[in-house]
Amino acid sequence: MTAPTPVGFLDFFILEASDYVEQLDGLLVAGGDAGPDADKLQRMARALRGSATMAKLTSFSEMAAGVERVGRALRQGGLAWDAGLRGVVVATVDDLKLLLRNVRAWSDGDEKRARARISELTSYAAVRGPTPLASPTLQGHDSYLATEASNIGAGLELLATRPSDRDAATNVLRRVRALRGIASVKDHASLADVLEASEQAIHPLEMGEPSLSTERVALLGAAANVLRGVATSIRTGTPTDAHATEVARFATTLDAMQERETGTERVVPISELFYDDGGATVVDASSSPPTTPAERFRLEVVSQGEHLRRLIADARSANDELARERVRRALRQALRSLHQAADSFGERDVAEFISSHREAAEQLDSRALRSLDEVASLLAQPGATPAPLGERVNALRTSRASSAVMTPAISSLAIAEPTATPQDRVPPAAKQLAEEAAHASPVVRQDDLIGAGIDKLTSLGGTPLSAPVKIPEQPAIPIGVLLYRGRSAIVRAVEIRDAARHDGKAVEGEALDELLDLLDLALTN
Repeated sequence: MTAPTPVGFLDFFILEASDYVEQLDGLLVAGGDAGPDADKLQRMARALRGSATMAKLTSFSEMAAGVERVGRALRQGGLAWDAGLRGVVVATVDDLKLLLRNVRAWSDGDEKRARARISELTSYAAVRGPTPLASPTLQGHDSYLATEASNIGAGLELLATRPSDRDAATNVLRRVRALRGIASVKDHASLADVLEASEQAIHPLEMGEPSLSTERVALLGAAANVLRGVATSIRTGTPTDAHATEVARFATTLDAMQERETGTERVVPISELFYDDGGATVVDASSSPPTTPAERFRLEVVSQGEHLRRLIADARSANDELARERVRRALRQALRSLHQAADSFGERDVAEFISSHREAAEQLDSRALRSLDEVASLLAQPGATPAPLGERVNALRTSRASSAVMTPAISSLAIAEPTATPQDRVPPAAKQLAEEAAHASPVVRQDDLIGAGIDKLTSLGGTPLSAPVKIPEQPAIPIGVLLYRGRSAIVRAVEIRDAARHDGKAVEGEALDELLDLLDLALTN
């Protein structure tokens, strides 16, 4: 039927398509002899076709497209609902149910069944030819985007007044996800971001939460206003930036929602859990820990450094106000998380550096972003140099400070007053260079140097640079000396375990063999 589809994605398609097919069946039963609601039949078949197309199930998608064409023809009056058409559509829906259970093991018989139904549907509603490239279809497409944006905005306003209405949330989510699937949504500033945030705000109801929080309700209201403005801009052809007030309010509500519902865990050193009175504690420090706190900090913040670099790149390329607000919000969260991690691990220099640049970075200041980008590069490359991270951050801060004051220091030099007595002056630079060149040795050509070097190499066979020294034969080293023993074997086993935990992988292969050998070696002295 098509290329293999990942199992997880296929399971999601079966779950989603089952709902669409059941709704199609319900429309046919409710319509009876008079026929189903043509508009709903077309919309439901279109949703099923889109889901099958995403799952790369070509035959299933073409069957849904045939039902969609029948619905369109019925709605436009070009096709009448009769016994023959009813039989074809009912049989198609029944076959959709059957074939849906066989998508994991699609056979030639399933393909023949699907092709037969596609042929019957085509006899009633033929496939339309491709739209000529010169036809002005853009206006109708923009009209659809504007209408859908306006309808979703109305749905968000309704849901804001009914924050526990699960049915309303389901309807709005279906429209939001369908519109987000259109590539041209990104051509309109703010539309894609508002749709994404709206889906994020409604998601808890879909997951079983009883009601939406106050912050999420406020976000829905602000998103509705932005969508109404975007719809107006698309219809009239005016820039979306004209609705900057609604966009700013939406960004504020989104920031408030994420501020409340995003938290960062703090790593507390175990030494802080005891009284600082020098008394006995319930734990002892390891004499040879596998990693130091500084090393663990570097491992923890590698991903945060890479994430910060991506955000800084996004900040430099943001070209509209909503995109800049989104980057500011993401930068604020990333810097807060990185600051808390540095403070938790005792990396005070890193924490202070981030604190000193946080406010300027949130304003997308180019110098602050450049400094943070250099620190993020250090964090994203653990172990690149043996120097401690704090020293490298201080060196970066010092270099930035010196470069900042260098220019005004030079420009503030005073001009010396003239004197009546002659002064001994240094010869001009050009004259001094000429004198040195006059006493310099003649220039040697590069070819002559290469030839002289080759001659020296050929003479080493007869006259070596130093007298040869005979090296006595070294005694053999027992293999047992090279093996881990006792406590050193245990320490090495702990290193293998920690490395596996950090990588999120099971210990297997050569690492497992080494770990088992270390257990035996730990018993030897």
